[in-house]
Amino acid sequence: MIQAKAQHQIIYGRNPVMDALRSDRQFERIYIKSNITGAWEREVRNLCTTKDIPLKKVPSIKLDKLSRNRNHQGIVGITSLISYQKVGDIIPHLFDQGIAPLCILLDNVTDVRNIGAVARSVEVLGIHALILGGKNVGMVNQDSIKASAGAILNINICREKDTIKAISMMHDYGMTTMATTLDAPSVISDKDLTIPVCFVLGSEGDGLDPKTVSLCQHQVRIPQIGTSNSLNISVAAGICMYEASRQRVITGYK
Repeated sequence: MIQAKAQHQIIYGRNPVMDALRSDRQFERIYIKSNITGAWEREVRNLCTTKDIPLKKVPSIKLDKLSRNRNHQGIVGITSLISYQKVGDIIPHLFDQGIAPLCILLDNVTDVRNIGAVARSVEVLGIHALILGGKNVGMVNQDSIKASAGAILNINICREKDTIKAISMMHDYGMTTMATTLDAPSVISDKDLTIPVCFVLGSEGDGLDPKTVSLCQHQVRIPQIGTSNSLNISVAAGICMYEASRQRVITGYK
C-alpha cells in the first residue's frame, strides 16, 4: 500500500517495500522494526547498503505513527523527492571534459534547512556536486527545498552512507579533500582551490570525527575575529565555496 504525505510517499508492508527496493525507486529512509532478524532482514539490509539508503531500526510505535497504524508488517519506507546521483558518474565525467571537479561533502548534517541553504549556495556558485554523507544525514524534504529556494532540485546531489568510504573514493578519483576545523594550521584562502577539491564539513553540534579529519589530505580554517565558537554550517560552507569560486573566476580556470 502507498500513502501520500506531502510529496513524499510512505510505503509500508513487506511485499510493497521489497518490490520498491528492488526497482529503481529512490528512498530517503527505510525504517524496520528493531527486533526483526533473519533472511528477510538481511536482504533489506543488503539492498539498502547497495543503494546507499539509510536504514533505521526503530520500535514498533514509530512504524505505527508513520503508517497511521496500518498493517506495516515491521517495515516502512519513505521515498525521495529528488533523484540522487552517483559520485562515480559525476566526477569522472567532469575530468573527461577537462574540468577540475569542485564538490562539498556534509557529514551527518541533520538540519534539513541547513542542507537546503548549502544547496542554494552550491547552485549559485557553480559547485559540481553536493554529497550528503553519514548514516544520520537529514532528509531532503519540503523544508530543505524551501530553504534552498528550489535550488536543490537543480544541482547534482549524492548520498553516501559511509563518509570514510566516500573520502577514500574521492582520493581514488584524484580529488584533494579539505576538512574544515577551528584549529587547522592553514587559512582557506592560502590554499590553491583551482585544483580538483572536495570540502568536508561536519555536523552542526559535533563537527567532524577525528578519524574523518585525519583521512582528509588538508585541514583548513576560516579566519574568525569575534568570540563565537564557530559559524553556522551553511555559512561556513558558503564561505568555502565562494573562495574556491573566486579563485577560479580570477584565474579563468574551470
